Order: sequence, then structure tokens, then C-alpha cells
Amino acid sequence: MKRKKRKKNIGKMILILILTVAVLVLICIFGFRTRKIQVSGNVYYGEGTITNWIEKKLGLKVNMTKTHITKPDNLKYLGFGFYYKQQLPSGVGSLKVSLKNPWTVAVTVVEKSMLGYVDYDEAMLYFDEQGIATLRSAKQIEGVPYIEGLSFDTAEVEIGKVLPVEDDAIFEKLAETSRYLRKNALSPERIVCNTDGSDVVLYFGAVEVLLGNEKYEERLAQVGPIL
Repeated sequence: MKRKKRKKNIGKMILILILTVAVLVLICIFGFRTRKIQVSGNVYYGEGTITNWIEKKLGLKVNMTKTHITKPDNLKYLGFGFYYKQQLPSGVGSLKVSLKNPWTVAVTVVEKSMLGYVDYDEAMLYFDEQGIATLRSAKQIEGVPYIEGLSFDTAEVEIGKVLPVEDDAIFEKLAETSRYLRKNALSPERIVCNTDGSDVVLYFGAVEVLLGNEKYEERLAQVGPIL
């Protein structure tokens, strides 16, 4: 009797163990699938642009249902930041992927600061402090000035590459100007550079500020009280 009872208990334990393993396997297969991607920190890029870019890099396909978007397991998303950190969109400085819960992946985007924009191909071409063309958009980004006076061959422009201007030292001058503009909480609508890059002129509405080519910090500190 004792031996039969012992065998019966062992059988129950084995059955419980099998059921437990089966439940864990089902959770891994079906429970940890991404049903939602939350994107934060993005201003220039839309949420759809970021998620579509990630999915394209990972080779994922999105399956639409009536209630939600079902995507492959989120382990692929978690590994994304490691494998593709050197292949981010030109306007993104960094991108962090984390797991908010078993069904939600959180994507935190840190975008690059835009130095200015120029007219290009019937749109606005934004570039960063290194002069790298980062974004072509029909939308004007608030706080980013229009830059006039830059001469370049539009046929040679490539997103992710430095704008092909005659003298790329102008970007260092514009970056210095931008740095002191931020320091003094100033936001001009336009910045005009001479063709030789010698002088910089700022426009705040109808107000013209001749900045020259030196002592930007001192001169910009005097602009705020005048405006």
C-alpha cells in the first residue's frame, strides 16, 4: 500500500512538473510578445518613423489585428540598441530600448541639436553643428533658424554627410554663434552669412543685428536688452 501511494505521489509530482514547464513555455512563446511600442523624446521624427525604422533593421513584419499590433518577441527589440547603435538615423544622437512590461517596449530617443536649415529640393534641409545634413522636411522646426548665404551644389547633397560648401569652417562659426545665442536665450528667425563667411548677420523679425566675425559672446550679451 505504501509503495503504491508513493508511486502515486511521484506520478502527481511529475505531472505537476510537466504542467509547470508547459505553462512557462507558453508564457515565453505567447506572453512575451510585443503588443505596444512607446516612443519618447522624439521631436523631429514621428513615432511611426522610429518604429518602422527599427522594424526594418530587424527584418520584422507588422501584423495588424482589430485590437492591437502584434509583433515578434521583444527580445529582438532589447538587443537592437547593441547591434545597431552605430547605424542610427542621421538626426538621432542615441536610442535606448528597454522593456516596460512583458508586452510593452519603451524606446527613448535623443535627437541631435539642429544648427539651422537651408532651402533644398522644395523643402527644408536641416543640419547639425558639424554641418551634417540630418533631415529633409516640409515642416519648420521651432527655434531652428533659416541660414542664408551658404553656397553649395545641391546635386552633391547627401543625408548623413557634411553639406558640400566651399569652406566648411563656416559651420564652426555658426556653431559658436548658436552656442552664445542659447546662452543668452536668443532665437533669431534668420542668420545670414557673407559668401566669404567673414560676417554674420542676425534677424529678429524686422530687427537686424550686425554680429561681425568676432567677439560673439560680448556682442550677443548686449542684444537681449535692446530687443
